[in-house]
Amino acid sequence: MRNSTASSSVTVIDASTAVWFVLPMVGTVDVSRRFKGWIQAGIQLTAPMLWPAEIVSSVRFSVYRRSISIERGRIALEDLLALPVDVTPTSAPLCRAAFEWAGRLGQARAYDAFYLALAQELGAPFWTADRRLVNGARQAGVSWVHWIGEGDEKSEGDEKPEP
Repeated sequence: MRNSTASSSVTVIDASTAVWFVLPMVGTVDVSRRFKGWIQAGIQLTAPMLWPAEIVSSVRFSVYRRSISIERGRIALEDLLALPVDVTPTSAPLCRAAFEWAGRLGQARAYDAFYLALAQELGAPFWTADRRLVNGARQAGVSWVHWIGEGDEKSEGDEKPEP
């Protein structure tokens, strides 16, 4: 996990995408090929400041449900924290944009909206393991939000929001 830096080839990912990469047994699809492809292509993965808290919560939930052992949880957490993901600090404009995105998506809470706000700010695609979020974004007319289990067509995922 690194601090945010601008890059010409950026992709925003949520916590569930990274967790499915590190703990494939908790996901519903294998995301390793796509994730490794991003890294090999030099695509800068980025996430909002809430990302670390969400990865910890997700791993802890997997331990709590006994999907993984406490030992595996500790290893997974270290693996997640070592991923090359820039964590972008929260700013007042990002908070305002997240507030608006939550409204557009009809969500009571703004956690998911921070990812969309960041992707829009950076002009980057956003990948998530949350199908409901993708469906909601598409219903709101957004084409640059993608479900991590989508096909691997060459042009897929190239759409970017207007910053």
